[in-house]
Amino acid sequence: MSHVIELLGAIMERGGPVLWLLVLLSLAVVATGLERFWWWTKAGAEFRLHNYRRDGGGPCLNQWRTVLREEGHAMAYTVIERDLRRGVSFLGFVVGAAPMLGILGTVLGLAKALGALGAKGTGSSQASLDRLISAGLAEAMLTTAAGLVIALVALVLRHWLHARVREAGGVLNCESERLSPPPEPNQDP
Repeated sequence: MSHVIELLGAIMERGGPVLWLLVLLSLAVVATGLERFWWWTKAGAEFRLHNYRRDGGGPCLNQWRTVLREEGHAMAYTVIERDLRRGVSFLGFVVGAAPMLGILGTVLGLAKALGALGAKGTGSSQASLDRLISAGLAEAMLTTAAGLVIALVALVLRHWLHARVREAGGVLNCESERLSPPPEPNQDP
């Protein structure tokens, strides 16, 4: 276990300050994913089509039905959409921001490596120059890889959430039609 902690510490040290930002961003993505998974397996499960057809809903859907009857279609969708779509915008932000942070880390790492090359004539030993160059290149590669991995995880979570929201939208449309009063027949003479 201590070997793993030492390895992670070495990776974080090599990755530079941008890698720390990416780690914080990845923790936020994991927390969002866990919260959304928990919500969709508990409260959100009643918005799944097969559960709706089998059970007819639950407490969340009953609350939505009450708002639909009392305040109308637009307000009912506004009330439930907040719960259904929570986290989707944040994940969209991460899909765009994580690769950009990775590229920033790449630029900083390459600048460090090129700075070490520029110091070649200042009397530094070849071994210390090689270490400085490899440290800059390691920072560049680690942050790029981390940014891409985080963006891919966020993208998968975002697509999963979009699929759940679309399915819930279908259930809500069915329920809205079922609860809406039938149209008045035309009284044309």
